[in-house]
Amino acid sequence: MLDRLPRLFDPTPRTAEAWLVRMGRPEVSTRDLAAFEAWLDADPTRLHDYQALKATQREACALKASLTAELAAIPARPRRTSLSRSRGLLIGGPILAALCVAIAGVALWPRLAPDPMAGATTYAAATGEIRDVVLADGSRVTLDTGSTIRVAMADDARHVVLDRGQAYFDVHHDTARPFEVGVGDRQVVVTGTRFVTALSGDAASVALLQGSVSLVSGSGQTLKMKPGDGVAYRVKQASQSWTHIDPVETAPWRDRRLVFRDAPVTEVVAQLSRYTPVRLVADPALGKVRVTAVFPLEGQDSVVERIDRLLPVAVSASGPDTVTVRPE
Repeated sequence: MLDRLPRLFDPTPRTAEAWLVRMGRPEVSTRDLAAFEAWLDADPTRLHDYQALKATQREACALKASLTAELAAIPARPRRTSLSRSRGLLIGGPILAALCVAIAGVALWPRLAPDPMAGATTYAAATGEIRDVVLADGSRVTLDTGSTIRVAMADDARHVVLDRGQAYFDVHHDTARPFEVGVGDRQVVVTGTRFVTALSGDAASVALLQGSVSLVSGSGQTLKMKPGDGVAYRVKQASQSWTHIDPVETAPWRDRRLVFRDAPVTEVVAQLSRYTPVRLVADPALGKVRVTAVFPLEGQDSVVERIDRLLPVAVSASGPDTVTVRPE
């Protein structure tokens, strides 16, 4: 009998519902955080289930708040019996609290769910700029030229949306507040790690440099990524392609440089054109010229001047805001 007591009184939650209650306490111990992280790592689907349950809880509590406000707005009527007074008190108290819990189980009224990005702060990097941002939780983000993100911090989660461009994330570890980045129609969910995201039109990608992340699709499909994994996909398409990336050489723009290895000059010019407001037009003949180079993105001279100085090309103005790049 006594040997059953540890199992009967085991304080470690085993389900998403139990963990939601545990992590909702005012104070969460270091032991709980470690156990929660181990529980998440044991099954890639658990993080999605936990996040979905939290969203449902927020929806239900939003409904409770809405009903409370509606009841408060109802004009008071003469109360003829003590029974009517008791019923009024029940409606305003325990019944609403029960609704918050009961409705969480069936996920009704999604239209009442609060927008996690409401009141978000926008960060952007102008053309030619690479911007470093420190978020309120201590996480660091580097935005590539022409990139924009929106950030909203909550008590139980950290939400970011990449609207366009590329962003490098060095996420401050906080198991109690998962860090979520929306990239197209998928969510990158982490607690602390380093990764790069990109979004151009409907083409999106995620590259993991350190730690682990879960890539969650709109249908709930969860992919677990490890360092060195790269995933490319199209928005609103189920398929994706996996590649191996070099964590050291991925996204060199965060170090204010671009690296080219045996690349046609036309590709080099196309990449560099994103870092200047001037329109660069490459002569098609440069597609046959290949270079290996490390190109600095910052300096006292302009991108066009660096192209002229570092590449085997000649540049000339062909309009007010247009520069033609041709073979020497």
